[in-house]
Amino acid sequence: MRDDSTSCSDVYSRRHLLAMAGTAGAAALAGCNGGGDDNNGGDGTGDGSQIYDKKHRSRVNQVPTNIQWNPSNPSSYAQASQNLLFDRFAQYNLAKNEFVPYAITDWSFGDKSFTMKLRDGLTWANGDAVTADDIGTQLKLGMHTGTGYADYTKSIEAKGDSTVVMHFSQPVNETIVKFQVLVNNYVQQKKSVFGKYLNKIEKDEKSGLHELQNFAWKEPIASGPFAFESTSQQQVVTKRRDDHPDSDKINFETYSYLYMEGNQSVYNAMTSNQIDSVATAFTPPHILDQLPKSWQEIKFPSGVGYGLVPQFDHKHAGDRAVRQAIAYVLDRKAIVKNAGPASKKPAELSVGIASSAVDKWLGDARSDFTDYGKSESKTAKATKVLEDAGYKKQGGTWHDSDGNVVKLPVQVPSGWSDWVTATQTVVDQLNSFGFKSSVDGRTFGNLQGQVWPNGNFVLATGSWLPGGGQATFPYFSLRQMMLENYRGFTYNYPAANENRGGNHGTVTVPKRGGSGEMTVNPSERLKAMSHATDEAKVTDIAVEQAWVTNQDLPMLPVAEKQTQSFLTDDVWDIPEEGADVSKVRWPETWLPRLGKMNYASN
Repeated sequence: MRDDSTSCSDVYSRRHLLAMAGTAGAAALAGCNGGGDDNNGGDGTGDGSQIYDKKHRSRVNQVPTNIQWNPSNPSSYAQASQNLLFDRFAQYNLAKNEFVPYAITDWSFGDKSFTMKLRDGLTWANGDAVTADDIGTQLKLGMHTGTGYADYTKSIEAKGDSTVVMHFSQPVNETIVKFQVLVNNYVQQKKSVFGKYLNKIEKDEKSGLHELQNFAWKEPIASGPFAFESTSQQQVVTKRRDDHPDSDKINFETYSYLYMEGNQSVYNAMTSNQIDSVATAFTPPHILDQLPKSWQEIKFPSGVGYGLVPQFDHKHAGDRAVRQAIAYVLDRKAIVKNAGPASKKPAELSVGIASSAVDKWLGDARSDFTDYGKSESKTAKATKVLEDAGYKKQGGTWHDSDGNVVKLPVQVPSGWSDWVTATQTVVDQLNSFGFKSSVDGRTFGNLQGQVWPNGNFVLATGSWLPGGGQATFPYFSLRQMMLENYRGFTYNYPAANENRGGNHGTVTVPKRGGSGEMTVNPSERLKAMSHATDEAKVTDIAVEQAWVTNQDLPMLPVAEKQTQSFLTDDVWDIPEEGADVSKVRWPETWLPRLGKMNYASN
């Protein structure tokens, strides 16, 4: 804990160091306290009896003025502040592997229904009560945009002001419902703002969806404990609300997000204590050793995996033979060794199932799957699959049957240092084999806002896992690969959802463990999995669809990671190191709601 008597000079030094380091966001820093804008006194208890005019500073990796908060529009959708501005239906604790009620305080399953009860006292930042109609509007929009629960939901009903009932056409796997509906939803799409889009969709789905998915919500109405205040080129500013059910647990006034595009700028800001928290940043051991003692690292399974997303409209990336050759060429262990083995591990098998869950779900069938090589580059097999498909190597470079060079540029967010290193290794391995590959580094904001949603890539780096605890359940990881990835890649995989460039088409692959071929519809099979209450049926579908991903490679798994989140304890009272309560996505916005991240007044 830092002594108040030294706080002004301490913080002046922090700001001076940041300015000298040239970290993005320095121009936005003002005031006299590392956690706030002035030096108010008082002996607050953190229980709402004393509110300090202090500012907590976190990080965002998008230019703030480009951010918008409509979750139905993937272009420039918020990547950090939405966790603060909006209340999650429920949280999932990764240390305890349990669901934690929040905006939805109670839920129950019927034979073909799911009933949710809203928390008492929830309001929007404009003073309106959060109602079942708001939640119903949001869930109905999700039905039309292809959100996962659309696979099994027949209708959604608002009963009174505080109860919402989802009606199913048949029994549904309860684990899937709890992750998709409770953990993956925020109280976010207020009926007075988004109801008109639902009305338009119900009259003309195509036209209405176009309007909804192009609506950029720049001044969001928050449901969370902090309300949107403003954006500038350097920061997003939010202010504590007085009328949220958890307001009395929060004793500081302002929460801002400073724009820092790359990891290096984050390291500079952390080293000079110019920010107070970081949701996630790859931070290697030598950087950890340089951080002031005030920083606490929180590690938990991320459920996220670095991989390659092919553009299926591209002549070469869209060719299964090329994708399989890439998989054979990549030495995943070497890629991880270069990019950061302390926080990553190579993907165990090229399937849509997390490494830790492969043996559980595949069992004895695992030996049937193609092993592209986790720890080696199988160039002989890559050569054979290409030659069988009509490709030829001339002058050390691969050409297709028309004589065109196989060019495979790989896009990566330029500020993500570990991903850049991994991508450089990928490119080196592809070039060594004879592909023409290069690193295409661009800002994350540009990629996430303009490039990926429009499908302007050949190979893009992206996660082949959906994130969080749901990554261990194959329905979610398979869906991430084949139907709807969370970063908004329009990759035109035929089996994918329409908003990802697909048409729920069929996929034909060799039969597993026999001769001939099998044709399946991944969308229909995953829909069947969502209705499966018997684990044996879930397993059968998981093995079948994992085989499809193994042969067709809609995404190419490379690595999996541990999340590194960071909080400071010199200005802020936070849980002790290793506390289970901190192991959520994400601690810096969840803990304030519990009264467990407050300004330390003494």
